[in-house]
Amino acid sequence: MGNSGVGMLQDGTSSTLLWLWFIGAFVLGGAILYGVLKSGRLNRRDRALLDRNTEAAQRRDDPQKRSGRSVE
Repeated sequence: MGNSGVGMLQDGTSSTLLWLWFIGAFVLGGAILYGVLKSGRLNRRDRALLDRNTEAAQRRDDPQKRSGRSVE
């Protein structure tokens, strides 16, 4: 059993490295989850400001574009 996977995991260095991988994955997952939760929602005032700025940028880029929203 000298070179099998179980034998390698019984070595102190390999088990420490395995635990570091798990801890790293946990920390990375927590950071990604935090970013997703914080970036997902805008309040009403920020959403309105974003919409106004988007419409202004679209008018600036294409002056012939109709202002306001069209319903089709």
